[in-house]
Amino acid sequence: MNDRKIEWDVAEVLEYDYTYQYVPADRSDTTVDRLFSLRVRSCSSYYNNKIYIAKPSNINIKQIPLVGEFVLIYRTFNEQSTSNKWREGWYYVSSVDLQSSINENMLPGISDGLTQEQIDAIKPGKTFIRKSISPLQPYEGDVLIEGRMGNSIRFGSSVNTAYPTGYYYKNAEWVTPSTAGGDPIIVLSNGRKNLPSKQFIVEDVEQDASSLYLTSTQNLNKLTLTKQLTVHNGSFAGSQFVGVADRIILRAKTDIAVVDSEAGIVLNTPNEIYIGGEDASEPLAHGLVLQQILQLIVQAIAAGSTGPGGAPCVTNAATILSQISDLLPNLNSTKYKMTKT
Repeated sequence: MNDRKIEWDVAEVLEYDYTYQYVPADRSDTTVDRLFSLRVRSCSSYYNNKIYIAKPSNINIKQIPLVGEFVLIYRTFNEQSTSNKWREGWYYVSSVDLQSSINENMLPGISDGLTQEQIDAIKPGKTFIRKSISPLQPYEGDVLIEGRMGNSIRFGSSVNTAYPTGYYYKNAEWVTPSTAGGDPIIVLSNGRKNLPSKQFIVEDVEQDASSLYLTSTQNLNKLTLTKQLTVHNGSFAGSQFVGVADRIILRAKTDIAVVDSEAGIVLNTPNEIYIGGEDASEPLAHGLVLQQILQLIVQAIAAGSTGPGGAPCVTNAATILSQISDLLPNLNSTKYKMTKT
């Protein structure tokens, strides 16, 4: 194998219609071995600002840079190389953090000395929308994956040690009974409100558009329910799976859906609950009211006698019927409904 060294460079991302496309029919020189490639211009005088096609270094984890951003690239052998012949290609590693911006880090034109008018005409892409996105507050030891539009995954932990006075940071929205700290937590957050001037922001279980928390010992003190729990409302020291969104849908495609609990299941809503479909209209019976009605009937039968010809006679029939009539309006639930079969 050829022992040539790997060469590195920094390059500006240029407009390239084929980055997001599968093999275009009108490009005979484009192959499936160039998926997600970029058109880039070298910033090095050594390469005379040449234009190259650079492939992603990692095909499994993709962060495709925008037009006008800069990438670290390196040159090494490509897919056409053999043990006897070295063929080269360029690969991009990651975007250069020029603006410290979560959304975009464009600085177009500096690789080719464009005029300001030409620079102003450069767009980051065909569909990309520029936004002011706040970066997440990092805590020591965290691993953060942040998208460009305010979505993220945090592999973090409980932080119970106070930072020094004057140290800029924002407190986490989760707390833990453990005084030692370091208990793991995973937070998946989507759609956060943003702060000005690239200020740090922390996930907010109530303010974020949707989120998922996998805890170990932490409690989410800001989490509110439509009906506050009175029996299970204490701090919970165990792990929790907390998902919050405007609508939640769980679907089992081919088998049953199981909700399993050792302690109990609470359907916590001030509104109606439908069983069998959203058009369910058959009200469920209130168990205690039904029990009272059945008890009155049993008592009446037990206290009665047999008349001529074996006909049953009910003692105090008028009183018992009046009691049953008073209970009947309360028999059907107005909240719980099931599909009539």
